Amino acid sequence: MKRKKRERSILEKEKKHYSPLSQLKPEEIGRIEQVKELLLPLQEKYNLTHDEIASLLKEKTALPLSILNQKLTPLESIVKYLKEEKKCSLKEIANILGRDERNIWHIYDQARKKHAERFILKKDALWIPLSIFSKTRLSALEAIVVYLKEETSLNYHEIALLLKRDDRTVWTVYQRARKKNAK
Repeated sequence: MKRKKRERSILEKEKKHYSPLSQLKPEEIGRIEQVKELLLPLQEKYNLTHDEIASLLKEKTALPLSILNQKLTPLESIVKYLKEEKKCSLKEIANILGRDERNIWHIYDQARKKHAERFILKKDALWIPLSIFSKTRLSALEAIVVYLKEETSLNYHEIALLLKRDDRTVWTVYQRARKKNAK
């Protein structure tokens, strides 16, 4: 009972905490205003809202945290999501993730064998930018944990709940990533 309450409070905290504008510096907000002005002709021509434009932009640059599960490694989940849900080619995925195309093929093949069914996508308040995976010195899990810890200021327990991992695993992954980044 207490655990469910805790998880609910974390999810509520997430919704409040992940306001995109709350994490931006004033000069970044100024750039967003400039982008809005540039997008105005598109909005008028195609009758799009800001939310519709944002979702179109987010589509190829971020992925929902809900795709991560315990059956697949984070990298397998990411490759499977990009291939099956976003219809990216293996070459595109390799370029996005900064990895070899043959490696991506192998990862996708393993993911299909482990988890044949499609992902059930939830309306996520949290999306992970794909750009964090281009640093190949970090594993996919390390990149996610570092992003969640440093960019969203979540604690280890909250990250563990989101990633469906043990708190100690998250702590270990974060410490390993910090050591790698320090080198």
